Parts: sequence; structure tokens; C-alpha cells
Amino acid sequence: MLKRFGNDRTIRIKGENMKKIMSAAVASVLLFAAAGYSIAGSKYAPPKGPAEEGCSGDCQDQIDGLNSSQARQDEQINALQADQGRQDQQINALESGQGRQDEQIMANSARLDQHDNEINALKTRKTDEYNPWYVKGVARMIWSGSMDVDKAEYGFTGETDTGYGIGLAGGRRFGNFRAEGELAAQTSDFSTKGLSDIAIKTMMLNGFYHVPVPAFGIFGNNCNALSVYGMAGMGAGKAEVTFENDDEDSDTGFAYKVGAGVAYDIAANMAVDVGYEYMRTSAIELGNDDHMMFNDVKNSSFNAALRYSF
Repeated sequence: MLKRFGNDRTIRIKGENMKKIMSAAVASVLLFAAAGYSIAGSKYAPPKGPAEEGCSGDCQDQIDGLNSSQARQDEQINALQADQGRQDQQINALESGQGRQDEQIMANSARLDQHDNEINALKTRKTDEYNPWYVKGVARMIWSGSMDVDKAEYGFTGETDTGYGIGLAGGRRFGNFRAEGELAAQTSDFSTKGLSDIAIKTMMLNGFYHVPVPAFGIFGNNCNALSVYGMAGMGAGKAEVTFENDDEDSDTGFAYKVGAGVAYDIAANMAVDVGYEYMRTSAIELGNDDHMMFNDVKNSSFNAALRYSF
């Protein structure tokens, strides 16, 4: 019993000693920590006294100098900005003036284009728009040997001397195309024995297509006065043959012709045509008591015509 009591007392004494030791250790740690903070504070604290007052004066001078320099820079920036503003105003004024000039240039260009169109219209002088209808007189020369009268049954061919013809036509222009009706007559003497002469009368519908030759004008300012043309026509032809014994015979058949030439406007309502035509009258029968039968008449002619438009 005494032994147990002694052991418990020993344990209590040891526990109290342990508490004292722990308290002393904690106090030591706190003391060392306070000492370290004091040392660190004394090491990094800013200097005090007269040195601190001298540094403040130098720093203030530097700050004042920097502020003054910054103020001058601000004034320069403001001046540059004001100058930039004036330049922007001048640029805007110039752009506005350029816009007005561009509008004037466009208006002048439009007027010039209109004047050019009017001048071209005057130069072209499209008579088909103002004077589409026309009448025409034609003179023809059928050169020697160009009129052949064939007799297919016996292989007979009659040749003629130089012949002449006239014609009268009326028609209308449609741009570069024109259509007309024509009445014409021509006559030639035969150079073949047994035949005297032959006359052909035709009534035909003709079509012409003109191709202008630009920049060609002699009379006035008409630059498209000259043109080349092709033509074709068809209708009816009546052939009348006179024999050496004064016998006569006639027949009517189908007639057609083709040709080409040049035309020139010598005035606003007058033109000259010069060209070549080949004409053939077929499906006819001509003869006398000697049974000289002809079934085909063809010829080539040189034509000159004068057209008057109204």
C-alpha cells in the first residue's frame, strides 16, 4: 500500500516537473521571437534625423522638375492636337471642294457626250429616219454579146449587139435595207442571121442591203455617205422578138436578177447608185414559121441610178 502511494506521488511530481519544463520552453521561444522582431525592425527601418530631412528636399526638387517637364509636354501635345484639328478642317474643306469639282466634271462630261451624239447624228444624216420613201430613175447599158437567146431543142444561140434600157422604181428604206418595185424596158439588136431585135419588159420586186463605209465623205460632213450593196429581185418578164422578115412573137415568163454596186449620198435626200446586174427570163417560147423557138433569155448590164428621198 505504501509502495503504491509512493509510485503515484512520484508520477505526480514528474508530471508537475514536465509542465514546468514546457512552460519554460514556451517562454524561451516567445522571448527569442520578440528579440528577432526587434532586431529585424532596427535593421530595415528608414533612417531618421537630419538625413531624412535632406532626402525629402532633393526628392521634392526632382518631383517639381518632372511636373514642370510634364506640363510643358502637355502644352506641346495640346498645341499639336490643335494644329492637327486645323489640318483636318483644311482637309475636309479640300475634300468638299474636290467633290464639287468632280460633280462639275461629271456634268461637263455628260454635256460633251450629248454634244458628241448630236454631232454624230448630224454627220450620219440617217435619211431613212426622216426621208424613208424614195423614187428612182435607172439607165442601163447591155454590152455586146451579153444577151443570149437560147434554143435548147436545136442548140441555137442568138447573140446581140450593145443594147440600152431604162427603168423607174419607187420604194422605202428600213435602216440599211430597202425594198422597191420596178418597171423597166430594154432593147438590143441581134447580130445573128435571121433575127432583127429583141425587147424585154419587166415588172419586178427588188431588195437591197447596204453596208456603210465609215469615215468617207466628200460633200459636207456625212462620214457614212458611201456604202456598198448587194441586191436581188424577182417578177415577170415579157420578151418580144422581131425577125428579119418582120415576123414578131412574144411571150411572158418568170424573171429574176442579182447584182452588186456602190451608192453615195450626194445630199441629205439624194443618192447615186452604180452597179452590175445579171437578169434571166425563162420559161418562154418564141418563134416564127421557120420554127425558131427560144426558151431562155439572159443578159448582163451596167446600171446607173439617181434616187430622190422624201
